[in-house]
Amino acid sequence: MNPTITLKPISDLLSEKFFVPSYQRGFRWAGRQVTDLLDDLWEFQSKADKQDRASFYCLQPVVVKHRDDGRWELVDGQQRVTTIYLLLTYLQTLVEAMGKSRFSLEFETRSASSGAFLQKIDQTKRHDNIDNHHICAAYDAIEQWFGSRDGSHKFKFVQCLLSDDEVGRNVKVIWYELPEAEDPIEAFTRLNVGKIPLTNAELIRALFLRSGNFEPGLVTIQQLKIAGEWDAIEKAFQADSLWCFLHRGVDSPSSRIEYLFQLIAKESSSYQSTDDPYGTFHFYISRMEVSGATTESEWLKVKRYFMSLEEWFNDRTLYHLIGYLIHEGDPLPAIRAIGQSVRKSAFQRMLKRRIFKKVVGGSLDTMPDDAAVRNVIAAYVGDLEYGDDSAAIRSILLLFNIATLLQNASSNARFPFDSYKKAPWDIEHVRSVASGKPQRHDARQQWLAHARDYLREHHENDELCRRADAVLSADDLDGAQFDQLYHGILKHFGEADDADTDNSVANLALLDAGTNRSYRNAVFPIKRQQIIGLDHKGVFVPLCTKNVFLKCYSRNIHDMLSWRKDDRKDYLDAIISVLASFFTDAKAGTI
Repeated sequence: MNPTITLKPISDLLSEKFFVPSYQRGFRWAGRQVTDLLDDLWEFQSKADKQDRASFYCLQPVVVKHRDDGRWELVDGQQRVTTIYLLLTYLQTLVEAMGKSRFSLEFETRSASSGAFLQKIDQTKRHDNIDNHHICAAYDAIEQWFGSRDGSHKFKFVQCLLSDDEVGRNVKVIWYELPEAEDPIEAFTRLNVGKIPLTNAELIRALFLRSGNFEPGLVTIQQLKIAGEWDAIEKAFQADSLWCFLHRGVDSPSSRIEYLFQLIAKESSSYQSTDDPYGTFHFYISRMEVSGATTESEWLKVKRYFMSLEEWFNDRTLYHLIGYLIHEGDPLPAIRAIGQSVRKSAFQRMLKRRIFKKVVGGSLDTMPDDAAVRNVIAAYVGDLEYGDDSAAIRSILLLFNIATLLQNASSNARFPFDSYKKAPWDIEHVRSVASGKPQRHDARQQWLAHARDYLREHHENDELCRRADAVLSADDLDGAQFDQLYHGILKHFGEADDADTDNSVANLALLDAGTNRSYRNAVFPIKRQQIIGLDHKGVFVPLCTKNVFLKCYSRNIHDMLSWRKDDRKDYLDAIISVLASFFTDAKAGTI
């Protein structure tokens, strides 16, 4: 059986009896938590008159199970329920004036006295046990909060707290009733031991699978159908290849399927963005309980939305264009809006135009011809400098990788957004720069060790190897000796001839942070060897980074172990040409 889930106003709980079992600790909220709740409720009440009558303040889930004695066993939410009870106790005169009474609340650990103590707070007994101490402290916080305000605030507060749905603008709880067969202790353990609260996804699933949603006789069949489709979608989202294509990887929801419901909610005109952690659930319960939307119609929207995302993923061109935009921060609903009611080819061109505006700036529509597009790209890329424009350079290099893959329409190769998003990435100088000379003792040792090992492996310059051994084996690495040896090694590899440091895109590539920081400012052949080694081991290296160190962009391939001025020029020309081709294709045709 599935749990029963609904939104219940506090007024609906007043006739209920609650029981806190012994497997739970007692009431432990501090005064700060009580005050925060009161502040939130008052802020809602202060704005309520200007809001729709159906608006409400929602407390987080209260998980209960019905007992044979007619009481509700409080599995989760004890702290909130107890605080509400203390509020009702403090406001008891006004509660009774409204013709209402408090619900009952007892703790199994002190069943003989707990109920009586909650009904009438006796400060003289606050030190009798730890529960009394915390209850009195919370009651003190309530008294102090109201004591600092005008007495009329009590009337407004109790009205907001206890109004029913007909009056509206009230306070509700997410009421989550466990099915008869579920063990409450196991549920409590899951919700509390690991501090794992109910997620929006769990609540929405329970909402969709309520027996009352379906026609009698078809309940089980329809529930199983939705449950099976739900599980299939959830399983699909567990694949990192799909997930990392759709999500930036920042602020991921606790359950990935929850992201799908967030997207659907945000595209609705009735969705109101708030800081409420259960905002997505509130959207759906409002749709299905207040607006009267059917389970079938809402679930059909979910399936269609997922199918559209899956279609993007399976289309190689859309996968790369949309994946790039999402990685660069574009919200997915905005991307979906672009593709509404247009053909796939037009959608692709519109996405490329969006990328052009986002990366280069301006509009492709203002470009008179292909040459103008190339000139704009060349000017933009040529002005980028390492350090000042790191985010823009990283964006350009990622786009260069994606545009390179899309050049070959017959290829099945895809950029692995999952591998890319799982590791931090640095912008690395292809050829070492003077400003990158290691200064720390450990960095100097590492740099010398890499250089010596490479020289020895390739049987090059025994003299440099012996000098490196001597410096590395010394108790103290002498700065002057290191500088002399450092310049000697650069000269050996032909990297001591440029006076100016090249911080342009022509000397930069994407490299995972671990590799980059291990081999930072190593000479070109050592970096090259490391990149080739990573590729042989199956470690992800971006295609264009690999091409750089294999000198695929260089016209002069007679010297494969150096990265000279002509190589940098050829590399920059390749970046400009690939991006120009990528964008001129988007300029062609009409939308």
